Amino acid sequence: MSHKERKTQFVSDLVGGTTLDIYRVTSISAISYLVWCVLKKKTALFESNKQKGSALSVIIDFLLNWNNLLLSTTIYANNIPLLVVLNILPLIPIVLFSSPTTKKEGKKVVKKTRKAIVNLNTLTVKQFLPFKTFITVYRAQMMVITCVCIMAVDFQIFPRRFGKVETWGTSLMDLGVGSFVFSMGLISERSFLRQLFESKYSYPRTVSRSIKNSLPIFALGLVRLVSVKSVDYHEHVTEYGQHWNFFFTLACLPILNAVLSPVIIKLSPFVTSIIISIIYEYCLVGHGLLGYIIANPRTTLFSANREGILSLFGYFPIFLNGLALGSSILPVVSIPNSVFNVGISRESLVKAYTKGKGKAGISPLKAMFILSVVFQLAYYIIDTCYIYSVSRRMANLLYVIWVSAYNCSFLFIYGVIEKLVWGVVDVEIVAEASEDGIELETDVSDIVCDEHVPVSLTAINTNSLVLFLASNLLTGLINLTFNTIDAGIIESMGVLLAYELTLSAFSLVLYNMGIVLR
Repeated sequence: MSHKERKTQFVSDLVGGTTLDIYRVTSISAISYLVWCVLKKKTALFESNKQKGSALSVIIDFLLNWNNLLLSTTIYANNIPLLVVLNILPLIPIVLFSSPTTKKEGKKVVKKTRKAIVNLNTLTVKQFLPFKTFITVYRAQMMVITCVCIMAVDFQIFPRRFGKVETWGTSLMDLGVGSFVFSMGLISERSFLRQLFESKYSYPRTVSRSIKNSLPIFALGLVRLVSVKSVDYHEHVTEYGQHWNFFFTLACLPILNAVLSPVIIKLSPFVTSIIISIIYEYCLVGHGLLGYIIANPRTTLFSANREGILSLFGYFPIFLNGLALGSSILPVVSIPNSVFNVGISRESLVKAYTKGKGKAGISPLKAMFILSVVFQLAYYIIDTCYIYSVSRRMANLLYVIWVSAYNCSFLFIYGVIEKLVWGVVDVEIVAEASEDGIELETDVSDIVCDEHVPVSLTAINTNSLVLFLASNLLTGLINLTFNTIDAGIIESMGVLLAYELTLSAFSLVLYNMGIVLR
């Protein structure tokens, strides 16, 4: 075989691994954040989240939040417990013999209590949707492991069970693309919450804005298509088709969301997701769509790209599940019936809390826990009883449930770590207007703690899409200039380390220069 054929074969006909194995490998991301939080709280190593950090703090940040994920998916893939021990062991003396960095008054150590005052009558949109630490960490860590995998998959050192499966099965990279979509839906919920809070929802504006915002992503898809075809780069056709790629999928989802927004607002994202998933699954199993995707010849433009086009009916429900969770965890205060409510106006929110109904809203942690349990149980039951397994290729019902279960679960884990290390914010909610006309000002500064996030992850989150594009271009360049599949362990780790160092430095340079390209 030619070198191109060998590379194509190297990533073809893979069958994946177990979901438990995937959870075990990716748990290192949560361990890394926990270690960083303890170091931040117990030592003076990370004095600031800006560019004032010492060289040592930057190196440790990189080792924890970049290199740990490279190690877990390569040389430690079969020995995750050892990697966990190597991360946790150095913390023992720090926890036992170090005291928190707190302010001192005389001989007393005064621990600052995190408080927030939310006056629903003076609450601004920015205050209504504050920065949430655990969401930033979750999204950035997901981007890191995505960037690592798209390069590492071309090396022998990357276990084949982590590569995208041919048709049936679960793998780390199959989970990665779905998680990317779930995260996109989660953040897209901000637009609904913002518009409905201000009672400024407009269908034409929503559609036009989504099309405008999707054009750059669509352009990236075209750039990738042209570059891949022009250099005769190896392709796995059954992944998305002959011309389709993941950028096109990402560009289409916000547009679908905007076009169907009246239905989504009326039924809720969660219900809409269930309806679309069931209809699509019925078409796959009961009307021959499954056979069409797997075996039909590629004679037309549609049939040539059928995996990418038809899988939109699976990726969109994942997007909607992210949207549904966003309404529960993004706002500063719980909104009534949040899982089934895409947003609420200020007037309705004030009325709900005045009548006491707002207190019935569930907290972000509780919402993540409930949805995690629901999705995990649904996945276990259907996977046990159903005739077909997970298929990322067609994004079937089990794939939708699996991706949603994983993301809700890991968001919950990040939320628990934040709560355990940094404590709970005491939120005082004021709903009734002041009789003397002098309203209490909203203060959510203690919630917006960007210093609780590693600077490397903040930098990634600031320009995540650009970093994703850079990782794709760098992956292509390395594959064209280096024989990845015949590289030994030392060569492979050297190239991969240089690759992640380049991406990390690139994101930090953009961040320190104040450049935001998204």
